[in-house]
Amino acid sequence: MAAAFPGQFNTYIPSTEATDNLIADFSRNPDRFKLAEWCQYLKVEKNKGFFTEMTVEQAGRIVNTDGDDMRWADGNEAPRQSFGAESFEFKPYVTERYVSGFELGEMAAEQASWDVLAQHARIHAQRMMTFRTVKALSVAQNSSNYDVTVDIAAPPADLNVTDKLDVSTTSEAFIKRTFDYAAEQIYQRTLGAVQQSDICFVMNPLTARRLSVAPELRETLIQSPYAMQIIDKQIGPDTNWGLPNQLFGYKIVCEDAVKVTSIKGATAARSYAMDDGVILAVSRPGGLVGVEGSPSFSTFQVFLKTEMLVESKHDQDNKRHVGRVIDDFDVRMVAPLAGVYINNVLTA
Repeated sequence: MAAAFPGQFNTYIPSTEATDNLIADFSRNPDRFKLAEWCQYLKVEKNKGFFTEMTVEQAGRIVNTDGDDMRWADGNEAPRQSFGAESFEFKPYVTERYVSGFELGEMAAEQASWDVLAQHARIHAQRMMTFRTVKALSVAQNSSNYDVTVDIAAPPADLNVTDKLDVSTTSEAFIKRTFDYAAEQIYQRTLGAVQQSDICFVMNPLTARRLSVAPELRETLIQSPYAMQIIDKQIGPDTNWGLPNQLFGYKIVCEDAVKVTSIKGATAARSYAMDDGVILAVSRPGGLVGVEGSPSFSTFQVFLKTEMLVESKHDQDNKRHVGRVIDDFDVRMVAPLAGVYINNVLTA
């Protein structure tokens, strides 16, 4: 560097101390991912096992309205109930172990002006949670997994919807019609075991944003006696990209995980993990973690053998720090009767 006279920009060595070690770190807290709001976690002891999927017809089967097949007259032998058993099927789960890690030179870690090791641990924890979400969505967005699918471009005959949901008006009420239709399908197919309060509708931020400005929802807000409180976020805060947490009596979950699909060094390609124009109606009752061996009415479950295990070590021989995050899991649709796949909800 050429010799220069002292000035305001050349009398100190630039460092992060000038900004109190400010770090522009966008690593997301893994606990803030939305996956647990629509998938139930289940801790398992073995990497491989089975869960039992029961059919539910027998619990509501009334073939004779007069009860002839069940009537037992006094003095007679009890009618045989040889056909009273319910069918079931053992379905497998197989967890797989995944790892995301990093290596940092000893001098780079020791001389950094911030905790570079902890920062990279956060980065890779977020990466593993993003991957877990992507894996879950690969199951949840496979329409062949569902007994009931609703294509808004060609809706079922008993669903009176003639246009996409993001252009629906109050009089048309296509959004409400679709939500109620999906919830009714789940309620009937589970014989009422899944209540309206257990059902949530999952969509990505773009879909939520487009629905939030639909005339149906805007006019509903205008006509509501609670409009001012909603706008002021005193009740029903619009925390789902313009949609409230509760809509028409159903919970709204905005699956906002973002993935990068480009390789390192290429132009970054970012997108939401969940597809645009898709809405999932799913059952998600109970707590965050289910109990192994107990009945579950959650549509999807994440089977966890090892959950987000963070490991690090100092490799003295090679003068470097090695860190990694391990996740061992599987995602299954354990209650297909309690789910409805809805697509093509947005105009082009």
